[in-house]
Amino acid sequence: MRIISMMSLLALMSGPVAAASWQIGDNDGYGAGICDNCQHSFNGFTANYDGRSAAEMVATDGTQYTDTYSTAQPGFSPHGSETVATFSFTGLGNSWAVGHLEIDMADFQASTFGSVITTFNGITQNFAYNDGFPNTLIHFYTLTGSVIDSINATGELVITIDRNNSTDFYGFDYLKLSDIAAPVPEPETYAMLLVGLGLLGFASRRRMQKTVA
Repeated sequence: MRIISMMSLLALMSGPVAAASWQIGDNDGYGAGICDNCQHSFNGFTANYDGRSAAEMVATDGTQYTDTYSTAQPGFSPHGSETVATFSFTGLGNSWAVGHLEIDMADFQASTFGSVITTFNGITQNFAYNDGFPNTLIHFYTLTGSVIDSINATGELVITIDRNNSTDFYGFDYLKLSDIAAPVPEPETYAMLLVGLGLLGFASRRRMQKTVA
């Protein structure tokens, strides 16, 4: 029982590591105050709508794909002739154990207009959504082990969305990535555990000696 208590103490001392988060986009409802997970009117929005804030305009070398409608579609997108949207999370470190991603997106209609091809660090993900027009929806992902391994190997998560000849119009408000790193006890914690186990062993031997006497 005392050993179990000591192990519990170790767990408490190492403690859970608070999740960190990284966000692309400013969660402002596509620059128009549209609520999450709701139908929208897109008042006055056109296929090449651009609702980026000044900060979003300069983010990622001026190619921020949040708050733009039709995201990457030649002839319609505010991004010109591009067909691939890229979102890069960098400086992530290499101690990831679990990862979560949420994306606020609008109007995906894959079965009608064709699906896009999406990868997380080159690993294909399912983005064949049929949320429908005019609907916004936040999708949540728990990153797979292979994606976690790739983050730990490179320290980044690069999300690419290839239009793949889809004629769908769609948009993104924000992407938010969070991690829960595996708790790593400090060296002092191990030292205290060893001392505690030593004391437990000493006390146990004393009890045995008294019993024999």
